[in-house]
Amino acid sequence: MTQGILALVTSTGCASASALQSLTDAMHIPHLYIQRSGEGSPRTACQLNPSPDGQRYTLAARPPVRLNEVMLTLVGELRWQKFIVFYDNEYDIRGLQSFLDQTSRQGLDVSLQRVDRNISKVFSNLFNTMRTEELNRYRDTLRRAILLLSPRGAEAFIQQAVETNLASKDSHWVFVNEEISDTEIMELAHSALGRMTVIRQIFPLWRDSNVRCMRNNHRISSLLCDPQEGYLQSLEVSNLYLYDSVLALANAFHRKLVDRKWHSMASLNCIKKSTKPWNGGWSMLENIQMVNLVQHFSSEHEY
Repeated sequence: MTQGILALVTSTGCASASALQSLTDAMHIPHLYIQRSGEGSPRTACQLNPSPDGQRYTLAARPPVRLNEVMLTLVGELRWQKFIVFYDNEYDIRGLQSFLDQTSRQGLDVSLQRVDRNISKVFSNLFNTMRTEELNRYRDTLRRAILLLSPRGAEAFIQQAVETNLASKDSHWVFVNEEISDTEIMELAHSALGRMTVIRQIFPLWRDSNVRCMRNNHRISSLLCDPQEGYLQSLEVSNLYLYDSVLALANAFHRKLVDRKWHSMASLNCIKKSTKPWNGGWSMLENIQMVNLVQHFSSEHEY
């Protein structure tokens, strides 16, 4: 760090981002932040701290979480009146508050259950603690379930439900996770009994219609068309935003050099007390924000 810092590009959870924001705000260092949830769980809204002087140097390079809105729309279209939501230890249940408020106002019956990492133990405890009548009611509850789990956790959960005969052919699983890939969807669907709906983040089709992966007027998995594009689809969404952030930073750096408005980079030393904020930080941040975000930040997305 003592050799100079142009900007920080990080992909972490909310707690780490908050700590880094305090540092970058204090030292006036541009910070491109790509939110990444732990252990592959669905992410929730990450609230950044307000800056003391009103100048925030942290720029969120990933769009806000919209999973709650999409889940509400889907529940309405399915006309579910009663269902259960499963979430794992890594999921921040506070991110579900707006969804629960809306369903409560609509008079829907929503149950919540946390799923521990030892999923087989979760199901064995059900049979050890519930009577036959209670298990039958629980089996009926599982007919409509939303899974806020990691792809691996969801696959293990459904497999256990099938093996213990708690899943039925009329079960409807709604899996919610922005990061799931095409390959993981196929594996998840293979293990499921009943109907499977996946809510994830996708990106716009290529503008060149000749390279779209279409069969019979339907867009299909790119793994079945172009192996190279399939490789991109197997990457985590957060990695795609990370690539775009580095590219945007490189373009902003190039713009600075072309315009001959360069400031020496920030020099940090955690030992010396004489370390001062970078006087070129805000100018650098403005250049980053001037980069065509539609082109570099994958802000156009669908669910």
